[in-house]
Amino acid sequence: MAQQTQIATMTPYFNRWMEVYPTIGDLAGANIDDVLKMWEGLGYYRRARNLHKGAIFVMENFDGKLPANKKKLMEIPGIGDYTSSAIASIAFELPEVPIDGNVKRVMARYLNYTENVNARKAHKVFETFLKERLKASGANPNEFSQALMELGALVCTPSNTTCEGCPFKEMCACYRGEVTTQVPFVPKKKPVPSFDKSVLIIKNHDSILMSKDDSDGLMEGLVRLPQIDGHTDNQPITKLRHVFSHLAWDINVYNQNLPINFEFETYWVPIKDLSKLTIITAHRKILQKLDLL
Repeated sequence: MAQQTQIATMTPYFNRWMEVYPTIGDLAGANIDDVLKMWEGLGYYRRARNLHKGAIFVMENFDGKLPANKKKLMEIPGIGDYTSSAIASIAFELPEVPIDGNVKRVMARYLNYTENVNARKAHKVFETFLKERLKASGANPNEFSQALMELGALVCTPSNTTCEGCPFKEMCACYRGEVTTQVPFVPKKKPVPSFDKSVLIIKNHDSILMSKDDSDGLMEGLVRLPQIDGHTDNQPITKLRHVFSHLAWDINVYNQNLPINFEFETYWVPIKDLSKLTIITAHRKILQKLDLL
């Protein structure tokens, strides 16, 4: 949850999640639609799907217990290098170091690393350096990893360039004045492509037309309003721009009274039941703006 969401935002979600799915077995046995509904509002629903797949994998392959081994952890769906390192070091006190954005910033300043901190090369440089220091210090991997992440989150922040309160000042290239370029260096992201979309509000008495069309490859299995490519010549009742990580939708919303033959399956949902559905974020915002949700 914390990978794409601020801690303050995700905390109530986490608490509710642990009440409903206190064990790996509980999550593995849950219906995926219920899992996605629990996740609603956090976005990036692939994370929820991977948690569900991962729980099933652990039940089937590791007798319901996470393995105390980084390589085996990476066999679990949804667990990559960072998450496996975090689990290995924090949960099992193995000599691994998770490299997150905060740690990258700390290490770039500490070492005066001027290349792209998000490149794989930078990750290897930081990981090698930190593992050597972890081994040489004899520190507890759990405390070592969490201290590094907290240092970046609370002390060596993007705005704290004066190094106030840092316990490593004298050892840091940034504090010694050796940093002469932008550190950490992150190349500017290319602007994401935008696509015009039309969302149609089609009501029949107390029901509204919905679909589960995910032919665009986005948000598989979630419910959405009928959406088509392009804009029409009609006057929209509202507009919305929704930005994903790799593209954006410029949405015009129209009231539609005449029946339409869509290329995807649609079905009627009582408006009072919309809150029970896991609706894609962009369309949930539209329904809220129109006081339908």
